[in-house]
Amino acid sequence: MKWIQNKRLAKAVGMLSILLFLLVSSSIFSTYIFFNKELKRQLTDTNMELLRQLDHKLELSMENMDKLTIQMLNNKDVTQFFNYELNEQESHSNSFRISNYFSNAVSSNDYMFSIDLYAYNKRQLVSGTVLNEQEFIQNYQWVSEFERYEGYSKWMPTRRLTLDQSSYPIYRNVVTFVRTYPLISDPNVRKGAIAVNIKEDLLYDLIKKTSTQDQGETFVIDPNGTVVLHRDNKVLGTNISELPYIQSILNDTESEGYFSSDVDQTPSSFFYVNQNYTGWKIVRYIPEVQFNRPLSVIRYGFLALAVVLFVMSMVLVAVVGGWTFKPINRFIQSMTGRLTVHPKGHLEHKYSDEFQYFESTVEHILQDREQLHKQVNESKPLIKFKLFTEIMSNPPPKWSSIQTYIDKLGIRLQNGQFVVMSVEFDNKNKIATARDLHLYAYALCNVAEELMNAESLGFAVEVENGKCAVIMNFDDQETAEYNVMRAVAVADLMRNFVREYFNQTITVGIGDSVNFHEIHLSYKQSMETLRYKLVMGGNAIITNEEITSGQSSQFYRFFAMTDGIVASVKLVDKDKMQQQISKWFELFAEQNVPPEMIMQLIVQCLMKVATVAAEIGVDMAEILPGHDMYDVLNQYEQLGHLQQYTTEALEHIIERIREKRNVREKNEVVDKVLLYIQQHFKRNDMSLNLLASEFHLSVSHLSKLFKEQMECNFIDYLMDVRMSKAREQLVETDEMIRTIAEQVGYSNVNSFVRIFKKMTGLTPTEYRAKHKE
Repeated sequence: MKWIQNKRLAKAVGMLSILLFLLVSSSIFSTYIFFNKELKRQLTDTNMELLRQLDHKLELSMENMDKLTIQMLNNKDVTQFFNYELNEQESHSNSFRISNYFSNAVSSNDYMFSIDLYAYNKRQLVSGTVLNEQEFIQNYQWVSEFERYEGYSKWMPTRRLTLDQSSYPIYRNVVTFVRTYPLISDPNVRKGAIAVNIKEDLLYDLIKKTSTQDQGETFVIDPNGTVVLHRDNKVLGTNISELPYIQSILNDTESEGYFSSDVDQTPSSFFYVNQNYTGWKIVRYIPEVQFNRPLSVIRYGFLALAVVLFVMSMVLVAVVGGWTFKPINRFIQSMTGRLTVHPKGHLEHKYSDEFQYFESTVEHILQDREQLHKQVNESKPLIKFKLFTEIMSNPPPKWSSIQTYIDKLGIRLQNGQFVVMSVEFDNKNKIATARDLHLYAYALCNVAEELMNAESLGFAVEVENGKCAVIMNFDDQETAEYNVMRAVAVADLMRNFVREYFNQTITVGIGDSVNFHEIHLSYKQSMETLRYKLVMGGNAIITNEEITSGQSSQFYRFFAMTDGIVASVKLVDKDKMQQQISKWFELFAEQNVPPEMIMQLIVQCLMKVATVAAEIGVDMAEILPGHDMYDVLNQYEQLGHLQQYTTEALEHIIERIREKRNVREKNEVVDKVLLYIQQHFKRNDMSLNLLASEFHLSVSHLSKLFKEQMECNFIDYLMDVRMSKAREQLVETDEMIRTIAEQVGYSNVNSFVRIFKKMTGLTPTEYRAKHKE
């Protein structure tokens, strides 16, 4: 009988072994296929995302270089170089200042190597060095290429810049950015161009690999297939469009993609993205051996796991065959209890058999699962922030690409109309710690979601300390005005809740109602409206419509009149300011300007004046009310009362400016400089360099002293002195215009006439005739 039982046991063990072998093998194989496919997809997405980040980083750097170039073209000396006919001395002085300006720009920017300036009408180059004809041909080919170029700016591929002309010349690889002057001009009227030479190696550092284990290669080509950025300097500027994989990239009309090809008989994976800003393509290739290395690790890992599981299964089958059903029943009952009620703790004890040990292991797995679930819940704010960042990108992603985040977070969201609100806590400096501010913001986001989900969809996220963004979602059936009105209602509930339960106040900026593709515009509008807290005070709800309503041609005409009022306040001319305010309000009454527009114009005027006063040194807190300015203005029922309030507010600012100027310490050196200018303004070589040499000061220090004391730069002051003397000569004498120009320091009568008309609005002849009459 025992022999029969052993035979049956051996047969059962054998059948179970075969069954377990098939079960383990099929499970491991199907799991490997799934993970292999998923991991390959993740590796592809990772490399594409890496290229997008490199593209974004490179584009930001190049856009910043473009902005710096525009700032340099707006420099006064640069515009004078292009626009004015200068004599030899003025041209030399102008070139010297431009060279110093460019040298400072290059020394303050690690990416810049040199800056060149060329005027087509003068055929004159300013580059900070003396050039021979050979250097001009080698290093300045862009001058002739760009003269008839149809665009306004151009990024040239990498080229070698000759640094000397010795027997063994030294070169520097640079990427050149060329921009026209004027910024927007037809080639037929183009006056010149500026070329900024950027160090190629530093640009390449933005995209080069960061890991020594990375055997791939990342480089940049232009639309023609010429290498722009590359690790190997020998291939820079080389056209590689004949390579099959480069042809595939250049012929692809998509903005990004990936494929497989051979590089030097080595199978490789290629990834590329198209840079919208320059038209260049960032290419990355990785040998298939390196790319598939994680897949190989998983393959061998699953194989080892299959062997281990099979051996364990065989051992378990053999052991279980000799046991009774009692341990099995105990195990089933115990596991049922464990899965139904989660134990709060684990008590260590000795195990009488393997089933109890396995039971304890499963218990640990369940505890780890609970811990993992807790960690996922704690990471939800980060996932929300990621979702917010994706939605606010420009252009925003496709709706299907953010569906994963929406499902993970359980957010109620649909592709309809959106209104974005930006919320900021007031008086953040009075909140005890940054942690308290973060907790307030976290609680506010939860409250916002509960309030708006009661009748609409959306979610809220903390974007930075003390600031939250609330995205409300509506269907397409309602109007934009109705959606904004509902957003205002939710904002008012949030404001009341924060005031009641947090004992704090918030300010809410609300953008317009837009579709999903324009949601970033609504967020931008909400941030801009939030800035009006400075004017309207805290604890306010500000919509984009409030700050833009009435901005018609009538609004802009009245708003332009504020420039004269600001100028009068800056000159502390109280009488003139009162006349301008009186005229302003008379026009309000004559043209029946709406009260809302009047309120907004007054606020805008006071803001501009306060900004000017702050630049002079007046504390803005001393001249602006600490409460809502609109509430103050709404207290007045008559236009005359509003006029009186505005006049008194501006008079107060004038007094503060006068006090600030009276207490400002006078500088003896500036007084001597002013006296010297009054006595020698007739000299046509009068300049900051001359004054610095005369008074033994550096040009930069003298310029700083002059601006601090006179609140204007030297050139404007000198022109004002000369034009004042010229007006006296025109009215009091009959001298020729040329003679008067020479007497006030201008050797070129055309320059004198141009500057005179710019400052007075009349030519010298017209000015003399008008005052003779």
